[in-house]
Amino acid sequence: MKKNHILSIISAAALLWSCGGSNTEAVEATEAQDVPVYLTATSVVASTDESSINWKGFKTYSSDFHVGTINLLEGNFQLDNGKLVGGRFVIDMNSIVCTDLEDETYNNKLVSHLKSNDFFAVDSFPTAVFEITNVTEEANAEKGTTHIVSGNLTIRGITKNISFPATITVDENGVSIQAPEFGVNRTQFNVMFRSSGIAGVLKEQLIDDNFLLTLNVKGKF
Repeated sequence: MKKNHILSIISAAALLWSCGGSNTEAVEATEAQDVPVYLTATSVVASTDESSINWKGFKTYSSDFHVGTINLLEGNFQLDNGKLVGGRFVIDMNSIVCTDLEDETYNNKLVSHLKSNDFFAVDSFPTAVFEITNVTEEANAEKGTTHIVSGNLTIRGITKNISFPATITVDENGVSIQAPEFGVNRTQFNVMFRSSGIAGVLKEQLIDDNFLLTLNVKGKF
């Protein structure tokens, strides 16, 4: 009986331990692609005040996570015949904010660490850039999206092409790209702090290789 009780405790602990991390897989990151030029395209300036970028990071084997926002510095949409065909968006890496930590000291410590060389090295790389290389109409009923957006994402001076599902709207009010939560593998951009790929990091200290983004980028005519 005692042996069975011990086994039950071990099994429960293992179940709890495995509940960390995210169920959202990272999008595939491939080599950077050429950016098409549309000579007849119309440029629409992105509204930085109305656009939002949300992030989430977490430990791999625990329930610890943090969420926050980061600001769009500038951007534009390229429209051709009423359809989104391109765009370039610059993200202000110095604007990283954590929204779940109420303790100001701990909050500042976390944000400072995210800005440091362990993570996004904002002193050397103050911006990240996403430049659209392709937009394909492809509805996803599960995610409620209408398109697949592909583009070159540059973080810490490293550029990879990624694709993610999004809802694209072009109407009399303007244009928007809304992307539900998707994962980005930080190690593809040389953000290696406490990654599973680093030898000697204790299991309970591992920070997941994937971080999550949710996008809502808007522009007005």
